Amino acid sequence: MKKTLLLNLALGLMGASSLMAATTVDVYITGSTAFRGNVYTACQKLYVGGAPNVFYGDAAHGGADSGFSSTTAAWAMTGTPITGLTNISGNTLIIHGLFTGSIQGIQTTAASTKLIFPLATGTPGGLTSAYTTNSPTIGFSDSSSAASPFPLGDNYVEENVCVQPFVICKSTAASGAVTTISNVSWEQLEYGIPAGRIPLSAWSYKTTDTNTFVYLMQRTKDSGTRRCETAGEYYLYTDPVGVYIYDFTNNFFYTPTVLANNPFGASPHGVVGSAGLGNANLNWGFGYVAGGDIKNSLNNNNVANQAIAMLSMSDAKGVGANWSQVVSFNGFWPTAAGIGLHGNASGTNDYSPITLGYYPLWGNEVLVHPIDPGTVAANDQNINKTQLGDQSTPGSFLGVFNAQTLINGGTPLAGSIENEIELSKPTGATAIRLSDMKANRGSVGGLIAPF
Repeated sequence: MKKTLLLNLALGLMGASSLMAATTVDVYITGSTAFRGNVYTACQKLYVGGAPNVFYGDAAHGGADSGFSSTTAAWAMTGTPITGLTNISGNTLIIHGLFTGSIQGIQTTAASTKLIFPLATGTPGGLTSAYTTNSPTIGFSDSSSAASPFPLGDNYVEENVCVQPFVICKSTAASGAVTTISNVSWEQLEYGIPAGRIPLSAWSYKTTDTNTFVYLMQRTKDSGTRRCETAGEYYLYTDPVGVYIYDFTNNFFYTPTVLANNPFGASPHGVVGSAGLGNANLNWGFGYVAGGDIKNSLNNNNVANQAIAMLSMSDAKGVGANWSQVVSFNGFWPTAAGIGLHGNASGTNDYSPITLGYYPLWGNEVLVHPIDPGTVAANDQNINKTQLGDQSTPGSFLGVFNAQTLINGGTPLAGSIENEIELSKPTGATAIRLSDMKANRGSVGGLIAPF
């Protein structure tokens, strides 16, 4: 009898041990290209020591074939989660990233669309050796889902993450119209969006300049940056947007006619940048796929390249050197440094013109996710409701990753995007914590008012 009891106890303990054995928890993130660097950096801090093994997707899978960094658009991280992720404790955390664009991010997450994500296999720090097809768990966007044609279903919610500042940036052309431009007005941008270009006479007031144009480089219509820009001028998502592309080799602007992509811009192709997985980026009309693609074009200093564009602070930093090509909007600058922003590698931390409501070029960075990942249409999520949680659930993935001092009080939580914004200040923060905002807007591009 005693032997039987001992045997049953041993078998019971073995069963309990197998139930408690470590497994993997997977999170699939997609969406905003403008915010991908912030997501990458914050994700690293969700691992013990801030040092997960990272594997990158190649160019054919939305990433790059070399030169991997925080701005690479496809990757996978794996390692032991930090102790703050109590709801994931004892598991291996694998985060898969594939950044396709803001509106795409909302659409594919809410529709449970299967995408090709990198797997955490191969040589760490290099290309992954395999991929997996899965629907996204989280989609980031520079603009709210309410400003897109893709509303969320009952099982999905949207959370604010931070504020994404934007600036008007001009090309590096050594001579010509752009060298005389130091400010862009609301009225000039309103005219330029449907036309695709603005006559120099709008700045010079000379009738002789009515046929000399400054072109407005524009993103494809899945861009959250573009949606913030157009909504700020009171245009609907479906309103027409004029698109001109700069031929990077032959140095002229053209109206595209062929829905095909190329790396920099070549007539008559209409999509500049990656074609995306399964050519998905070709489904969103003519334009530049990512802010980095516009940055590359603005950096062509040929005299024919007379152009301006709205970019994130991160992308604008790389046009010229350290925001040297940024101009004011309606006479205001995004930071208290004003024109002193030019060439100042760390001059972006005082965003009081935005936080106090004076400078209007910004949007709320948001993320969308299922309330219960176990009930998504694709039925392919390897994380449960308790583990994913939301920004108000302590110990869950989102309860750490998108923790807000407005909600939990105190200082920014280690492993949160909010904390990474604080840590980035020595080299210039490119986003603003929600808790720093003294003004708000009720909709994308809407009127700004104090809290």
